[in-house]
Amino acid sequence: MNNKNIFTRVSLPFSGILLSLFMLNGCGKQETLPELRKNTSQQANVTNATNGLTRVMTVANIRTDEHGNSTIAFLENPQVFVTANASLVEELKNFQQLKVKAKVTFDPYTSSILSIATPAFSELALHTSHIDSKGIAMNVDFSSMNDDSFDNAERLGVMINGSSLTNVVPDMATAQQMFNYITQQCCALPSPYDIDHCISFQYAFDGCYARAHKMCYILNTKYGYATHKIFSFANSGSDVLSVQAQKWGGCCINWWYHVAPLINIKTPTGVKAYVFDPAMFDQPVLLSVWLHFQKNPVCAGTPNVTMINIQPTVMYAPADYSGYSFMTDPGYADTDATLVYYGATPTCP
Repeated sequence: MNNKNIFTRVSLPFSGILLSLFMLNGCGKQETLPELRKNTSQQANVTNATNGLTRVMTVANIRTDEHGNSTIAFLENPQVFVTANASLVEELKNFQQLKVKAKVTFDPYTSSILSIATPAFSELALHTSHIDSKGIAMNVDFSSMNDDSFDNAERLGVMINGSSLTNVVPDMATAQQMFNYITQQCCALPSPYDIDHCISFQYAFDGCYARAHKMCYILNTKYGYATHKIFSFANSGSDVLSVQAQKWGGCCINWWYHVAPLINIKTPTGVKAYVFDPAMFDQPVLLSVWLHFQKNPVCAGTPNVTMINIQPTVMYAPADYSGYSFMTDPGYADTDATLVYYGATPTCP
């Protein structure tokens, strides 16, 4: 990313600030989305399709039940897809065994895969790297773990900070101010934005890794606060992460992983671990709240968080299904391409 021009400083009169705050509340509603400014010099690994969306992705896992229904997970997309098409599943297994990417056209609203093909070389994303990183990983068992196991920043092990960034936000008011600024960059709000690409909070099915990467950049460079990435996984048995997108119309979303920035905030009861996730919430929320939110029984038969992994900010997305290996996006090429691609796509049709 070009660090010189990510932020465009805009001075607003008082009436303009009021308008911005009013529109901030509107970011949680379905609206006509603005046309985005695209960086045409940047090669994106996503393309538009006449029917459905198309992305070049890596098969992470395939599960088939006794009824012949298969659930498919891709590294580059946290959404869980479902199909009963045995021939399509076999073709996906071939891509998985050969360890090559597939060009997948899908309908996010039905969680279905429409077609798969071999991508052209120019469509492959070559900018990510693979890093094994254990991080702060733990299996999650809500029946035996209380919320303080997740929320106490010192106990969680996220207080250590070897950088020049400030490790603890002094109060919730400061945290909310930063959260509001980030939310104002939502693609559901009209341009101009203060950053180079608006953030696609209004499309929650996919892109959490890109949203998290951009948010961490803002928190680190604009405000000078240290961040981690919190990854949640449902990568065991028939578990899925399940949420109801209440900000965007109430439709159900099932993921196999999710990621957002984790930041330490000083509270009257000590330093707590909070998550910034404007696609789901209107304020920073405790890590335990964020995790419980992903267990919505209305949207899935077996909603569960199998494990979490707290990673350094540099980690971008899972590099395999285990939750212990990650990809990076140091040049922000995939980040920006993903934000642009989903910038005009709604969560609930």
